[in-house]
Amino acid sequence: MNTRNLFAAVALFALAAGASAALSPEKAKWGDGPVQFLMTKEEAAQWKTLQTDADADAFATVFWARRGGANAKADQEARWKYADEKFSIGNTKGSVSDRGRALVLFGVPSKVLRAGGDSGIKQAPPRQATAGRDTTISDAMVDPSAVQQIWVYEGDAAQKIFGLPKVEIRFIDARNKGDFKMDPPRFDFGAAAQKAVAAMIVRPDIVTIADVNKPQQPVAPVAAPPPAPPAVKTAAYAAAIDAAKGGKGVGSGMIASAEFVSPSGDYYAPVMLFVPRSSGVAADAADTLFWAVDDAAGKRIMAGEEPAKLTASHGDLFIDRTMTVPAAGKYTVTIGLGKAGAPVVVASNALDFNPIGKDASGTSKLILSDNIYELTEAAPEKAPFAFGKLKIVPKVDAVFTNKDDLNYFVEINNPGIDTATNLPKLQMGIELLSKGQTVSRLPLSEAAVGPLSGKPGPGHYALSDAIPLSKMSKPLPAGDYTMKMKIVDTVTKQSYSLEQSFKITG
Repeated sequence: MNTRNLFAAVALFALAAGASAALSPEKAKWGDGPVQFLMTKEEAAQWKTLQTDADADAFATVFWARRGGANAKADQEARWKYADEKFSIGNTKGSVSDRGRALVLFGVPSKVLRAGGDSGIKQAPPRQATAGRDTTISDAMVDPSAVQQIWVYEGDAAQKIFGLPKVEIRFIDARNKGDFKMDPPRFDFGAAAQKAVAAMIVRPDIVTIADVNKPQQPVAPVAAPPPAPPAVKTAAYAAAIDAAKGGKGVGSGMIASAEFVSPSGDYYAPVMLFVPRSSGVAADAADTLFWAVDDAAGKRIMAGEEPAKLTASHGDLFIDRTMTVPAAGKYTVTIGLGKAGAPVVVASNALDFNPIGKDASGTSKLILSDNIYELTEAAPEKAPFAFGKLKIVPKVDAVFTNKDDLNYFVEINNPGIDTATNLPKLQMGIELLSKGQTVSRLPLSEAAVGPLSGKPGPGHYALSDAIPLSKMSKPLPAGDYTMKMKIVDTVTKQSYSLEQSFKITG
């Protein structure tokens, strides 16, 4: 029921009583006491219209019921009693003093600072808990020797009431007679007071006496509006992503991806935007990386943009990023580079992600590279294409010359462990094929593997080496090739077949 109906319901008592009736001094005194600080603006207006003690009693019953009933009343009365005992001065009761109002509204401060004479500002003595319900009262808030008291509210309570992590309310005893007046605070006291009052009302459904004993009706949750889909902020970059998804990319960038398991057992999918030397793009041609990931239904699940810098690799350029997908499936990944708001390179690719379990056995895809190098510092877990100090730069265009090293890299997950060495025992064989014919062959033999975790035992290992093309007895003629690799786990008797195409030029 809205406040207009609430006003009307309470006002019915006044109409029934007649114009000649009036509140007794005792009832009128209640409304002029500290309870006035707890009234909403509508309740304060309603109180002024009441004509009989019966109306006042009904108002008070409804008032406390809306705030939680007997418990809320007892807690407030404990605050009033303390304030009257400690803050009263002359004919002014402490519960209606400035300090009393703050105590009624905001409760006990987190701490109290005092300043008196030339003593400077000091932390007041620690709280002394008193018997009571949810209210802890401290004599630190009294200290008659102080000229100033600073009540400090901080933490979650301050954030909830004031919308700030920390606020201070300063009270000054200008005449040094114990009459502390609040110095105008640096926050909106009135707004904070109304917020505190509103927060105390836990049963807004109670409007009349008849509602007091009714069980609280469950409030149907209001559905939160669906979150806005993730988006790229810069309009030109967003448009470039849409165009690239439609097959109209910018520049000659290419996307590569892989799926790995971190030493801690977490699945992750690094994605690289590769810019080949043939594109003519310079290393300083971009200052921003932007990206978007859409699921098979076209729903955008990830997007963003951030400052970026291209990295050179044997004449090519690249930038990479780890993506996290919510589940296995097909996704469209679009990555772009821009400078000063203008797209420079944008590429899009449909990728099939299949998250790998921590305990699953198997291998990653076979990655070919002309650049595997050591980093100066170990990369964090799940860094894209980096394993400790080892950095892999996939040759996404798969173009090599006979002067290159044909590096290969495979992650081996949870291989069988040889009890004698506490290490995997693998064999590997490689064939290089051209037009379906074998042109070079490395027979199945013992393969050296290294633990990606840096620790021996079950987990995740790397099988990585290189074929120096310049040292082959017969240089490979220019053309298209396929590397086929067979890995045999001699402990578990499992075998894996991997292959990757590449091209030789020049």
